[in-house]
Amino acid sequence: MAIYKGITIDDDLASLMRHMQGVEEYREVLGKLQAAWDTLTLLGQLTGAAAEMSGTREAFQGLTGDLLNHLGRETRNKSVADLRARAQNAIDILIRNLFERTADIGFIAADDDVREFLLDATASREVMQERFREYVAKYSVYSDIVLFTADGEIRTRLVDHPVTASSHALIRDTLASSGAYVEYFGAADFLLPGQHLVYAWRVEDADGTALGVLALVFRLTDEMRGIYRHLLPPDDWTVLACVTAEGTVIASSSAIQVPVGAELPVATLATLARDSAVVRFGGREYLAVACSTHGYQGYMGPGWLGLGLIPLEFAFNRDDSVLLSNVDQTVLDTVMRQPTLFADGLREIPRRAERIQQDLNRSVWNGSVRQIDASQGNAAFAKTLLWEISNAGRKTQAVFEQSIGNLHQTVVAAILQNSLSRAAFAIDVMDRNLYERANDCRWWALNATFRRVLDDQAIDAAEAGRCTEVLAYINNLYTVYENLVLFDARGTVVAVSRDAHRGLVGQRLDEEWVPRALSITNSQGYVVSDFAPTRLYGGRHTYVYAAAVRDPAGEAAVGGIAIVFDAAPQFDAMLADALPRDGNGQVVENSFALFTDASGRVLASSSDEFAIGSKFAAATRSGGTRILAIGDRHYAVGAATSAGYREYKCSDGYRNDVVALCGFPLGDSAALPAATTRNVAAATSNRRGSGSGVELATFHIGQRWLALPAANVVEAIDTSGLTPPTGAEGDVVAGFRMYRNKLITVLRLDKMISGTNESSSTEQQIVVVKTHGKICLGLLVDSLGEIPEVPADDIQSTLSMNAAPGVLVTGIVRNMRRDGEGDTLLSVLDIERLCGRIGCHGCDQKPAQVLTQMQAA
Repeated sequence: MAIYKGITIDDDLASLMRHMQGVEEYREVLGKLQAAWDTLTLLGQLTGAAAEMSGTREAFQGLTGDLLNHLGRETRNKSVADLRARAQNAIDILIRNLFERTADIGFIAADDDVREFLLDATASREVMQERFREYVAKYSVYSDIVLFTADGEIRTRLVDHPVTASSHALIRDTLASSGAYVEYFGAADFLLPGQHLVYAWRVEDADGTALGVLALVFRLTDEMRGIYRHLLPPDDWTVLACVTAEGTVIASSSAIQVPVGAELPVATLATLARDSAVVRFGGREYLAVACSTHGYQGYMGPGWLGLGLIPLEFAFNRDDSVLLSNVDQTVLDTVMRQPTLFADGLREIPRRAERIQQDLNRSVWNGSVRQIDASQGNAAFAKTLLWEISNAGRKTQAVFEQSIGNLHQTVVAAILQNSLSRAAFAIDVMDRNLYERANDCRWWALNATFRRVLDDQAIDAAEAGRCTEVLAYINNLYTVYENLVLFDARGTVVAVSRDAHRGLVGQRLDEEWVPRALSITNSQGYVVSDFAPTRLYGGRHTYVYAAAVRDPAGEAAVGGIAIVFDAAPQFDAMLADALPRDGNGQVVENSFALFTDASGRVLASSSDEFAIGSKFAAATRSGGTRILAIGDRHYAVGAATSAGYREYKCSDGYRNDVVALCGFPLGDSAALPAATTRNVAAATSNRRGSGSGVELATFHIGQRWLALPAANVVEAIDTSGLTPPTGAEGDVVAGFRMYRNKLITVLRLDKMISGTNESSSTEQQIVVVKTHGKICLGLLVDSLGEIPEVPADDIQSTLSMNAAPGVLVTGIVRNMRRDGEGDTLLSVLDIERLCGRIGCHGCDQKPAQVLTQMQAA
């Protein structure tokens, strides 16, 4: 533990606390209150008016340290969780993108036009360059495409470069590789100076002999810029970076703070991968984390890490108001009372504060009782002191309640932020995935085999078989498709990629998107079906992407290609990856993730509770965060709307508004009872009338507000050591307790008055009473009230209405109602009638005698 400005805090918070403005504000307020407590305690000890205050002061001091620790930890945890989510999303989104590149290289390296170009030494370089331009026009993630012969000569490339041959190891490694692709990051003699990410594979003839190597150069800097722009608002101080396993920065959202090429110690990266830490970089201190990728379908990428940093001076100043702006305060109050939402230590703080306040109330109450026998001068000073102590207690309790409320809001806001982050991840992954589908159908429509075969008016079985082989090869590389369908200009199916769908061959497609696809006039156009059931997907919901296949001259559409997205497992995988997880990496029980359209119709769901085609809460479709009651639970729901990716849904003319939602369970949606706390006010205002004043010691049982003459009260004590009577369950005797070396009987006053149990508190207290100067009994009460001095003529007798000996209430105080208690009047008890009611005629009787007399009565 460490000492921070007089407060004992956790070691790992010592360097952070001064940057937490909200925590600092509470520390200052509580520090001022602590100084007031010190003064009041000293005065209480000097006057004897509040000798019990030392323990209360120390308890408040200890609770202050615990509260500030929890505030600090939750503030740090929220910032770290947000930082980690962004760094994790950045690296995972990148790796999913690179996974697609590993499929691209395999397909384009097997392209017939590329193979034929290498086989024909006289083939035109310009024709192949145009084909590369067509490819990059669709797959805009590439900056260059380079085609080598087997000996390293550059036959052609997309971007002009003075180098005509290369001896780079990438060529040799690709020719010798037994895998499906070669992934390389570093400098290359056939590219501009700098680091490049390249995917390469062999181009082979029909016999499998290597003809050369094709290399795709990925636009890494451009891609990372887009990822960071999506994850970081313009006014955000967070810095995101991508680093190699050796600690070299290869991409950064801030070239000034974390420049590309900067080095981080490997040991520091290992530390940041385990937990957050404060690091010094470029002369500035940052809160930092590092995240390894979760991978995608077994692909783990080049071994890079996502790095998140935020300057310490800005790390903890995020405004939660936006996250909570759409949350109804009543709902928020209900959620913050959920017992399972907060850690044990956090839940214990309000309980400890309540117990301390109860002890303070009892001390003040007892101090007021003791002043009855004091001299007038001392009593006046003591009452003033007790009032100040009570006032200090109310202020301290208010600060604690406010800080605890803010602490709970911080926890809820962190959950809302996590839900929003997971939803944003899901929709980003979806947009990027479907971007590839739009590219695939357009590129495959340019396949030379498809164009030649469909241009033939009479397609024979051999030609159809060749198309089937190409489709099957593609589908084996791109496993996100249920089926690929090639159809002619009449919409008749010519070939499919999957044997299971051979029955479609020869059938005419009557889907609405077929004529739209055949009417496309250029190679950049594509169409997409609605997300709806289709026979091409066994009657299930999916998207079908399609593009026109043009004749070899490019003049007319001779057919089309349709790709049937395997929506069920693909969307399920996206949503599963978006589900919130606990500290052990396990999916949070009862959480959910959804895709819906703009109207709230469910497209995909991680939970059986939300069927595809059903409607979800339309209030979330605009994005943002909400707390929603779904079934019997409250959920923190984050919603993110589709924003597209590169040209997809942004500039290509296609619109399809989709919303991703992520729900985190917050507990039972039934309203939980709010904690009720009655604050005591010591030495309240005197209300002198024409008669002499009477001081009344008041207390509460259930909804009743009761009083005894303060002269008949010794003090209030806690219930520790209260032993219930054997065999007396349900009786008016609550039990027996040792008090000042004497065993006293403790009564259930509510049962004596009404015959029923009216108590509403689990933290009861015992009021010890006396008659004739001798300790007599204890009364079990819910809470203590004030001790007012009222004129005797304000106490209206009730004996005229009911003077039976068993009646305990003998008077009502006129014109006095408890604030916030509605019409509850203050009822005055008669101690002699109380003793007479239980058959206790002498205060020297033993408890056993009292119990025997009660049973006889």
